[in-house]
Amino acid sequence: MARREQENKVLFGFSDLYIGTYSVNDETGEVTLGTPYKQTGAVGWSPEGQGENYTFWADNVAYYSSYTTGSYEGDLVVARFDDEFRKQFMGEVELDDGGIAEVKNPVKPSIYMMYEFQGDKGPEKVIWYNGSLGFINREAATIEDSVEVQTETISLTFTGDNETGITKVTYGQDKAGFATLFTNPPVPKLPEQESE
Repeated sequence: MARREQENKVLFGFSDLYIGTYSVNDETGEVTLGTPYKQTGAVGWSPEGQGENYTFWADNVAYYSSYTTGSYEGDLVVARFDDEFRKQFMGEVELDDGGIAEVKNPVKPSIYMMYEFQGDKGPEKVIWYNGSLGFINREAATIEDSVEVQTETISLTFTGDNETGITKVTYGQDKAGFATLFTNPPVPKLPEQESE
């Protein structure tokens, strides 16, 4: 099948990073997405798929083989995570004197994440579902001949929506969901199956 004219051949860039809470009603299974929060200073995101290969041997050959997909893990890099991000998503606490305190064993919500790529034909937007946040890591270094910005990194794991199995959705600029993704992110939903 030939590539459609409006599809990108290559992607580059990383911008317009949004994160929001992802929650599931235990009784109904209904997914609720919190208001997206824009985290400025997006630098990069490096997801790697986690899975396992299973091979069954018989008749002296690989008789059956399958590959199960699990989650995605990777590092999200930004210039600096905002104080509001730390309070909303990392369980950090603002003290009476204005300091932002990291506490032991914080309660952190599950999240969804959205961002935009650029491409040779136009932008694309992506949403990831049901993620968990690790620690924010930051290196400190002395200033030498020139200033080198020290970024902050956080490890993320996305397991996807348990009901539908959807982990991420990508929207090209010609798709209906592209225009409203950042303002009205959709809950994960598979297409209706036609009954025979």
